[in-house]
Amino acid sequence: MDYRKELEALMAETAALAAATALAIPHNSPVAGPQAPLDLVVSILNEPSRPAPRPYNYGPSEREQISKRVENFKAHQERFRREREDYYSKIMTRVRDAAQGRMPPDEF
Repeated sequence: MDYRKELEALMAETAALAAATALAIPHNSPVAGPQAPLDLVVSILNEPSRPAPRPYNYGPSEREQISKRVENFKAHQERFRREREDYYSKIMTRVRDAAQGRMPPDEF
């Protein structure tokens, strides 16, 4: 079968269907909706406007939150470093004293 003949037949059928459908549907003008009373419209327009709502405060920006967390992490790491150094100093002092016989070894 030749696809061009099938395509032309389909296009002719579609055009005929579209033409028949367009004639069957009446085109009515849109119906006007209910009208609001004039005094209601005037009263609404004369009402004082409300103040604009204040924008929501989302808190500090993500950049500030990240920098604060990094600062806290660095402070925490510095505290651990100082504690390790203090512990090392105390242990090494005790080991040296024990090696020189100034402290009994059972105090370790």
